[in-house]
This record gives sequence, C-alpha cells and structure tokens, in this order.
Amino acid sequence: MTKAMNQNTPAPEGLPNDAKRRPDHGPAVGTGGACTGSVAVHSSTSPPRNSTISIPDHELLRRIGGGSYGEVWLARNVMGTFRAVKIVYRKNFDHDRPFEREFKGIQKFEPISRSHEGLVDILQIGRNDQAGHFYYVMELADDATGESEKAGKWESGGGAGSPAHFATFSPAAYTPRTLREEIKQRGCLPVAECIDIGLGMTSALAHVHGNGLVHRDVKPSNIIFVNGVPKLADIGLVADISEARSFVGTAGFIPPEGPGTPQA
Repeated sequence: MTKAMNQNTPAPEGLPNDAKRRPDHGPAVGTGGACTGSVAVHSSTSPPRNSTISIPDHELLRRIGGGSYGEVWLARNVMGTFRAVKIVYRKNFDHDRPFEREFKGIQKFEPISRSHEGLVDILQIGRNDQAGHFYYVMELADDATGESEKAGKWESGGGAGSPAHFATFSPAAYTPRTLREEIKQRGCLPVAECIDIGLGMTSALAHVHGNGLVHRDVKPSNIIFVNGVPKLADIGLVADISEARSFVGTAGFIPPEGPGTPQA
C-alpha cells in the first residue's frame, strides 16, 4: 500500500499554479458533509460571506464547515428536511480554470452519485456567476450523537413524522458523523468494522473510476455515515481522470508518487 505523504514533506517542485494542498481542517459534511473541500465544524451562525446568497427552496440555518474554497451549511428545505449545502466561491481561486474544473467535476459526479450506496447523494446543483459562486445540495450526514440518523430513517420510510419535527434533533448542536469522529470518540475500531468500511469505500472508488473520475482527497474526515452507511464525501476534488494532474489534496494523505500515477 502506498504510504501517505508526511505532513512535513515539502511539495514537489514545478507544481501548476492552481495546485493547492488542503489542510485537514476537520470533518466533511455531506451531504451531507463534506462536503467540497476539507471542512471544520464551526458553531458560527453568521450569514454566508455574501449575505445576498439565496439557495432556492432552502433556508440556511448554520454554517457547519469551511474549507479552502467555500463553506458548508446546514439547511432545511421546503419539506422540512435537513440537508447540507456546499457553497463554492470564485474569489477563493487564483484563476478561473480550477474553479471551472471543480464545477465540472460536480457536474460529472452528480449523475453517478445516486448509483452507488457508498457515494454521497448530490440532490441539486446551482450556479450564480453574477454573485460569483456555485452550490450543491447533499444528503446530510448522521449526527455524531445519533439523532439525525432518526431523520434519515424517516426519509426512507422508517418513521412516522418529518425530520423537521424531531424534538431531539437540534440544528444548533449538530455535528456530522465521520470516520474521523468515530475514531476520535471510540479509538481503534474493531477489525470486522474496518474491513466492512474498507470494502465499501473501495467499491465506491471503483465505481467512480469506472465512470472516468477520480477522488483526490480520500481520508477519514471525508468518509461520512448516512443512516449508518459509510459514504465517500467531499466530492469537490473529484475530477476527470484526464484532468487529475494537479497536486491537490490534504497533507499527510497525498501519495508521494504525485498525481496521475497508478499507485496514486
């Protein structure tokens, strides 16, 4: 197995101008996390950077993550269902090319996201060039306390009421359940559980690769749980195989061989 690049390993010379490493800020929120971009959990209730941002049919409740290129919000749609919304800002990119590549990656990933249980579902994509951003709506990761898993069971027909009416689910206290959070809370996981998660993720990656795409930021904080099922999130770094040449990812998880190699 290829060893991950050490945090202190210097970046290779000759990187393209749009190459950018992402610090491992914390859990991705897919859909519910994670969310595009490595994200950190915040308690901020401030409005998006551009206070005029409006996501059709969704109310932005609380910022729950932020990364190199955008931020993730806990939102509620018109049906009262909680979702995760990732907003990616053009101003966070030095050039148009990486911004457009990220948007193109989301466009290509959206049709296949719902065709494998190991991938986070992309439910809606939108773009506002005048405001300088695009966004996508995802299913929400389970709450680390287990409460949003109840909401997910309702959506699949296992409950009697709308998630918006679960008295035990608190948007203000929500923390996405990620593999990183699981390890943090429980320590070393049982071998059988590790095997199940590993097999699920390799199957999801094989599905992504089979559709001509690659995920360039696989790490524990980008594996979320939805209704207890592990899913690959933070799909902002998904790219066409032919375009996956930029040295991007999170320090400590980047293959030393660099991008575009079979080992990577």
